[in-house]
Amino acid sequence: MGKKSKAFEESEERLTKAVRESAQEIWKAGLGAFTDLQQRARALEGDRRAHVHETVDTLEKVFEERVTRALHVIGVPMRQDINALIDRVDELSRQVRELQAAAGKPAKKATTKKA
Repeated sequence: MGKKSKAFEESEERLTKAVRESAQEIWKAGLGAFTDLQQRARALEGDRRAHVHETVDTLEKVFEERVTRALHVIGVPMRQDINALIDRVDELSRQVRELQAAAGKPAKKATTKKA
């Protein structure tokens, strides 16, 4: 595998930073909208208040799904993806230790933490 050029790495860093900043702005906008809805719901009474709470819950689910889908489309790994990779690395490390033990070589124990 060849080395990445410095210009490519800088471009990749700028893109990563832009994606992170965009995701944060989307999240802030969504949180602001939910906060506004929650404040309005507190001011209401009875059935109207219950209806607003149901609407807020529905909007929250839709927002989370869309943000998750957008992050997936641009290639941001999700927690489950990272945890699956950690589990795979742990399994491969265990297999390497077993192979080294069978070959009579001392093995170093690798430690990883779940995100």
